[in-house]
Amino acid sequence: MKTNSFYPDFLKFKTKVFHFLAFGLLLLTLISCTKKAEETPVTETKPAETETAQAAPANPPENFKHATATVNGIKIHYVIGGKGDPLVLVHGFGQNWYMWNRLLPELSKHFTVIAPDLRGVGESDKPESGYDKKTMASDIHELVNQLGYKKINLAGHDIGLMVAYAYAAQYGDSVNKVALMDALLPGVEPVWSNVKGSAWWFGFFSWPASGDIVKGKEKEFLTNFWPVVGHVKDPFTPEESAEFIRAYAVEGGTTAAFKWFGAFDQDGKDNVILMKKKLKMPLLAMGGEYFAAAFLKDHSKLVAENVSESKIAGAGHWIVQENTAQVQKDLLAFFLAK
Repeated sequence: MKTNSFYPDFLKFKTKVFHFLAFGLLLLTLISCTKKAEETPVTETKPAETETAQAAPANPPENFKHATATVNGIKIHYVIGGKGDPLVLVHGFGQNWYMWNRLLPELSKHFTVIAPDLRGVGESDKPESGYDKKTMASDIHELVNQLGYKKINLAGHDIGLMVAYAYAAQYGDSVNKVALMDALLPGVEPVWSNVKGSAWWFGFFSWPASGDIVKGKEKEFLTNFWPVVGHVKDPFTPEESAEFIRAYAVEGGTTAAFKWFGAFDQDGKDNVILMKKKLKMPLLAMGGEYFAAAFLKDHSKLVAENVSESKIAGAGHWIVQENTAQVQKDLLAFFLAK
């Protein structure tokens, strides 16, 4: 029996290789431009990127507020609002807490929603270490404890999926339900090696020099990266794009966020141990039709006992923006079900 026989649709993922290579050429251009900038006298005193980096953070809906907490010795920024049982939403790479903004009004009718910025991006601190997902999950757990909650519902997208799993695996008794959204878990085979071999950016992002290469060119970098793993053309509003770019243009943002990828080897070792004890709480595997839906349900069954599935129609990786209505509907159905 072939170990990956239940992932035939995953081959679609590899059709994006051409786009990956094209984006690689962009990175080479960024490197070249950076080198030229170092060699050329500066005549501009206030580049556009500086304005972006100094812009104020986006505002959440009216019934939400910005807040910060000191956890594990660092500052974590989050937004909070709504009423009811707590629902923690964990963003991924290329976005920040604002990725959930479209969903917050409806979700907050049923839950007290907490959407943090992970360590390394936006208004959260950017320490030198602690980017393994067990530690990042402990940041969120300590935040939840400070807010006075004993049990939560939890959802994570992309890197946030990895953090959400690490949270549920370490603090299972304090998680009612967990939704893993359009990504995969380091070290959990057979899918991990397939994706790692195709997703060249995993290597670039974990390279120590990558942050310096991208610094000051966050807009060019992100606007060219987003389509690489998306399907819907221009899924983000101008306001969303501006906020995501701003969050990574904060001093140290790209360098710190890339460390999420640099920790994958450690995450893989940790997950091999964590998955020996399968999650028992209900788990929703939510993947975009043109991305993780091909493998996420079966992938999740390797680490959890009670797995259901949501395939987001017509969506690539950025499922919240590419099909907002179905994501909202399916998340509510899952978290509100008795």
